[in-house]
Amino acid sequence: MARLEDIARACGVSKATASLALNGKPGVSAETRRLVLEVAKKLNYRPHAPARSLVLHRTDTLGVIVPDLSSPFYAEVVRGVEDEAVQQGFFLVLTTTLGNPEREEFCLRLLRERRADGILFVTPRGNEHLIREIHAEGFPVVVVDREIQCEDGVVEVIVDNYGGAVQAMHHLLACGYRRIGFINGIPEIQASQERLRAYRDVLSSQGIRVRRSWVEVGWFLPEGGYQAMTRLLRVSPRLDAVFVACDWMALGAMRAIREKGLRIPEDIAVVGFDDVPLAAQTDPPLTTVRQPMVEMGRMGVRLLVQLIRKEQISQKKVLLPTELVVRGTTAHVGSPESPCFRQGNHG
Repeated sequence: MARLEDIARACGVSKATASLALNGKPGVSAETRRLVLEVAKKLNYRPHAPARSLVLHRTDTLGVIVPDLSSPFYAEVVRGVEDEAVQQGFFLVLTTTLGNPEREEFCLRLLRERRADGILFVTPRGNEHLIREIHAEGFPVVVVDREIQCEDGVVEVIVDNYGGAVQAMHHLLACGYRRIGFINGIPEIQASQERLRAYRDVLSSQGIRVRRSWVEVGWFLPEGGYQAMTRLLRVSPRLDAVFVACDWMALGAMRAIREKGLRIPEDIAVVGFDDVPLAAQTDPPLTTVRQPMVEMGRMGVRLLVQLIRKEQISQKKVLLPTELVVRGTTAHVGSPESPCFRQGNHG
């Protein structure tokens, strides 16, 4: 394996100059830097990690805090985080909070003690003050899927939750559905609030009264979706569609619908949110709003690495788009399965 001395000798420069070029330090011409990097690649040079850490005052380690990897949403985001971290040459330390604020505080302290160069928060709620505190210290931090109220702005990667939910609701209305229920996630988090707001706004814009009995909470869990759908069918048995705030809950909702002896979409349509890999494998395949989960993780890492390297960031809030994916759990206007075809427009 090539050593730093070998790189310097091959380039005809001093060992110190080669080190500056390899570590991106000033004091080296662009031509010399290009030559050193070229030779290092050709000789398959791998820097000694502890020595490099001392020179750069970095460990090339990223800390990642997530609630729970059993959720397909977080698993997909972390897949993007890991892919991008490897490409950027960083090692990951992944911690889970299980939704416990005290555990989140412990994870943060642990990552700081282990000298992580920066931390990526993929947590939907709790301990906002901790994020503001470490941001105020100048420690590199990026938040994914959440907005933090802060005077000078924490770097954030979010998706268009409101716009995606509007797409879902307009699709259901275009298919002829009018009695549309909604199963929300965790009520106090921003994503849930935005999706609920879109649901209400779209119905109101069409002159459809939003009934309290049409809205339930499923806590972003399959069992929660099952229980919420069971309650909806008991209280509002004439619902012809349901918009579920995440695919994970939609799986439970579909089970509850079948247990009532109802067919999807002939008797009741279902739309989810996320487009997790399992959504295309349900029977029938789930119509859903795709959010770029892997890209959210990738973008979070890119921005965090820029902060660590003290590079200029053009925007502190990155808003990623969503996309409606129409599959078999909704029927089109004019088809035999459509409520318009069966009953005409019903308010």
